[in-house]
Amino acid sequence: MKKNLVRHCALACAAAACLPALAQSSVTIYGRVDLGVFHQNGGTTPTNGGISPAGPAANMWQVRQGSAGRIGFRGVEDLGGGLEAGFQMEHRFDADTGLAHNPFWEARSYVYAGAPKAWGTVYAGREYIPAFWVALKADPWGFDTVATPGPRHLLANYGVPVSGIRSDNTIGLRSATWGGFSTNVAWSAGEGTRSNSAGANIEYTSGPFYAGAAYDSTTAQQKMWMAAASYDFGVVRPALLYARSKVNNVDSSNVSLTARVPVSTHLVKLAVSRLDPEGPGNANTKLSVGYEHFLSKRTSILANIGSAKQDKLTRTTLFDLSLKHNF
Repeated sequence: MKKNLVRHCALACAAAACLPALAQSSVTIYGRVDLGVFHQNGGTTPTNGGISPAGPAANMWQVRQGSAGRIGFRGVEDLGGGLEAGFQMEHRFDADTGLAHNPFWEARSYVYAGAPKAWGTVYAGREYIPAFWVALKADPWGFDTVATPGPRHLLANYGVPVSGIRSDNTIGLRSATWGGFSTNVAWSAGEGTRSNSAGANIEYTSGPFYAGAAYDSTTAQQKMWMAAASYDFGVVRPALLYARSKVNNVDSSNVSLTARVPVSTHLVKLAVSRLDPEGPGNANTKLSVGYEHFLSKRTSILANIGSAKQDKLTRTTLFDLSLKHNF
C-alpha cells in the first residue's frame, strides 16, 4: 500500500513538473488575404508593384492582391533561465488564383535559440536581410501595395540574389535591446549557386524617435548602405531614408521622404522617392498616396496610388482598391 502511494505521488510530481514546460510552449498560426481591383496605365517607367515590363501592353484592369496572401506558423518554447527556442515558417500565395509561390516557404523559414532579453538570439535559415528592417521603418505600406517605394527605391536598386530582400542559407544574430540600441548581423552561404553575402544593421529607439543604419554586400560590385530616421508626433509620423548602392559597378542613390497620418480609424500614407543611378536620363521619381480605413483590428479597406516618372520615359501610374483581412 505504501509502495503504491509512493509510486502514485512520484508520478503525480513528475506530471506536475511537466505541466509548466507544456504551458510555456506554443505554436501560432497566422495569415493574410488581401484582394481587390488593380489598374496600370501604359507608361514605360518601371516601378514597384506594377506589371513588368511596363509599357502599353501593361495597360489593364485586374482582380488581384493588394499584398501577397500568406499563411505562417510561429512557435516558441521557454527553455528556462531566460532561454527560449523557436521557429517561423511563412508561405506566400496569390489569393485571386490560389497559386502557390515558389519556393513554398518564400517569406521565411528559420529556427532560433537564445536569450532575447539578455543578449539576443542566434537564427539559421531563410530570413530577411538586416537592411530590410531599417527600410521597413521608413515605408508606411510595409513593402506592400502599388504605392510602396519598395526595394527599387528604398534599397537604391540593390539586388540580393534569390529574392531581393531575403537571403537563403543564413546564419544570423539578433541582439537584445540595450539602452534603446539593438543590432542584427547575418552571413549567408552561396553554396555554389551564388556569391556569399553579409549584412548588418544597428537601430535605436527612444520613445517616439527612431534611427537606423544598415549595410549589405554580396561582392565588391554589389553592395549597399542606408540610414533612416523618424519621429512620431502623434498626429503625423514623418520618416527620411537615404540609401546608396553599387550594382555591377553602377552607383545609385535614393532619397525617400514618407509620412503616416493617423486619424481615428483612418490612416493616410504619403511618400516621395527619388532614385538616381549614375549616368544621364536614369533618375526615377515615385509619388505615392494611400488611405486605409480600419473596420476592426484585423480587417481594413485600402486605396493606393503610385505614380513613377523616369527621365526620357513616360509616366507609369498604378491604382489599387482592396479588402484586407489578417488572421
